[in-house]
Amino acid sequence: MTRVALIGSLALALAPAAAFADMSYSNVDLKYLNLSLDDVVHVDGDGFAIAGSYELGKKVFLLGEWQEQSYDAGVDGHQYEIGGGFHHPINSTLDFVGTLSYIDSKVDVGPFNVNDDGFGLGAGVRTRIGKDFELDASLKFVDFDKSGSDTGVSANGRWYFKKSMALSFGIDSTDNVDVWHFGFRAEF
Repeated sequence: MTRVALIGSLALALAPAAAFADMSYSNVDLKYLNLSLDDVVHVDGDGFAIAGSYELGKKVFLLGEWQEQSYDAGVDGHQYEIGGGFHHPINSTLDFVGTLSYIDSKVDVGPFNVNDDGFGLGAGVRTRIGKDFELDASLKFVDFDKSGSDTGVSANGRWYFKKSMALSFGIDSTDNVDVWHFGFRAEF
């Protein structure tokens, strides 16, 4: 094998890894939430979330999120999620991402509250468009102990105004809840 062919083969083999060197799986997100609940009755609300992930190697990461929600008519929600995931390049411009998590949710209505917990399984894709934009989309199945299972979709975008800082926007939608979010991401 000639030197040019060897260098070309190595460049092609390493291209997917090089393309994803800029996508960090260690980050912190602060988000404003705009919520619309359509279960038994239609209720709107807002809230905030603090989320993050921490990369444990080249393909594995931990994840977590805390949400505080406030709906019309004095209904408040609290939710946290902890888990892990992995990512793997599909090609030079696309990364597959899979997650497994534990979710605990609580809703307060006056003096009454309802608790539920379960497990979530997610799968999606993530891509960087140029050096300033990133998109991701995923499907997530959640199986709660009391309220049953639900499947949702998520679509997010980020504009990097600095190498490790971005403004974010997106939607998470299930059968009963739509959550629009806007926020800030810092990567490390």
